[in-house]
Amino acid sequence: IAGIEVNTVRQRVMLSDAELGIILPALGAYGIINELVIRILLSTAQRIQALMLSEWGDIDFINKTWTIPPGDGRKSDRQFVVPITADIAGYFAELKVLAGLSKFVLPIQKLMKGRETCDASMRQQTINNILNRLCGDLQGKVRPFTPHDLRSTARSHFSVLGVNVVVAERCLNHSLGGLLAIYDVHDYLDERRNALDLWCSKL
Repeated sequence: IAGIEVNTVRQRVMLSDAELGIILPALGAYGIINELVIRILLSTAQRIQALMLSEWGDIDFINKTWTIPPGDGRKSDRQFVVPITADIAGYFAELKVLAGLSKFVLPIQKLMKGRETCDASMRQQTINNILNRLCGDLQGKVRPFTPHDLRSTARSHFSVLGVNVVVAERCLNHSLGGLLAIYDVHDYLDERRNALDLWCSKL
């Protein structure tokens, strides 16, 4: 209609405590790898593409960190270090066993090309499809949601848990913007670790 701007941007879904209480116990029916992916995304509040592209060299089980390199579809031009809690480290450890000899945290089945074996990472669409199935199977008990909504959900719950807004934004690898971006170069790693500990304890 002339003169009227239509906003077609999809509204983000912030999953409630009740919805999380339904979703998390149901994940086991969709395969262990898919369950671990969803739990990691929800627990860390990171973008799905960052996880899809992660390699085992990015995961430090000793220092409990996950390093996300810049670029390559990860929507960030700078390296970002995610602190991983005991729960999150456990999820990665399970994936490590399942990944076999692949360099990727989430490999697809190896594709054979002649005599060569090609190692490739899982595609985001796999998880999109799983979440569509999950929401359909739950038959209206939860609102339809996407992998990015898991990120939005974590951010919303950080506020409920009393996490400082700057720390919460840095947990999501958001730029602080303005003067904070110029003068505040502190990475808040310890504070972010504490925030994720609180969030994982709630989950």
